[in-house]
Amino acid sequence: MLKLFLTIVTLLIQRANGNYRDCLNLQVSISQKVENEGFHREINWLIESLELSDEQWTHSNCEIGLHLDVPPEMFVNPDEISELNRTGQISAYIDGYVNVESPAYESNEHKLYIFLRDRDIRKILVRLPVHLRYQRAVIAGGFGKINLSKPSLVARCPIAGRSLCGENEKMTAPCDSTGVFKCDWENVTYQALFDEVQLFVPIGDLDDYPIVAIVTLLLGCVGSIYILSVLSTTHL
Repeated sequence: MLKLFLTIVTLLIQRANGNYRDCLNLQVSISQKVENEGFHREINWLIESLELSDEQWTHSNCEIGLHLDVPPEMFVNPDEISELNRTGQISAYIDGYVNVESPAYESNEHKLYIFLRDRDIRKILVRLPVHLRYQRAVIAGGFGKINLSKPSLVARCPIAGRSLCGENEKMTAPCDSTGVFKCDWENVTYQALFDEVQLFVPIGDLDDYPIVAIVTLLLGCVGSIYILSVLSTTHL
């Protein structure tokens, strides 16, 4: 009986070691650069594999993607993403309602998933246009601050018998840019070659509110008087 037990344990250990050797060791570094100024920016990510060759990655049939939490002070334009999807410049899906006209204090966070299927994992460049929202005016004005969080790197291996090495946090997310089906992804640790970024946008000055209100009222009155005078002298 003891001999049978030891045999079973040995087989299980050998199988576990075999599975570990067959797993995909995904070692990736990501660089980030934010370009442009003002309310319209572009985030550039450079994703590079530290070990895997393109051939190894292709034969694995695994996929990777980026998951970004977009704060209320920022938004990704759905129409812009739709056009980029159509032209093949990106493969992305927005999870959440986005009103491009709303100011920051009337907006909610949304999520963005970027799918990097069929890309050479040795070097992947991702360009994402983002837009900053107007923030509530304050006394003395100044600049509003927006914290841009680091993206999460997610991966999945849909082919049976292939898995990622290590114990990674599991998550459910869209399978592709259509967002129709959900898949199980793993949150993979990566080497971040950048720090979290703070973006700044100008905000209104409440000290100028009385002057702006008075000037607006006067212009409205003058315009109304002019329109009435024109109507009174026009023969119908």
